[in-house]
Amino acid sequence: MHGAASVGAMKRIISTVVAGIAVLALGGCAEAGISADDAYAIGCPAVDSAVATGSVANKATLAGLKALRDSGQLDPQGQTWVEATIAVIENPNDVPAEAKTLIIDGCAAHGQELKNLK
Repeated sequence: MHGAASVGAMKRIISTVVAGIAVLALGGCAEAGISADDAYAIGCPAVDSAVATGSVANKATLAGLKALRDSGQLDPQGQTWVEATIAVIENPNDVPAEAKTLIIDGCAAHGQELKNLK
């Protein structure tokens, strides 16, 4: 890899790895009361990375978000957001307008800036 393109690719890879590590750390804590902010802190970088690369994000991140979805720890709004985020991460090339709006608004409301999903 050379130049600015390699820097951007490395940043995306690093953000995905960091999100994956966070998910692994939170995965064992589902019973400890994971907050909605945790879902956004994990999901926003993951969805942004998936959209940037056009590929499915880190399997650990996806598994962690699915575990969080199934944990019963989220309120209805957080649950809907996590489900939309999982759908986009699984298929970043086909993002429905409603899901895009939900994710962008949710990330912004929780202090997570998206650079690639517009």
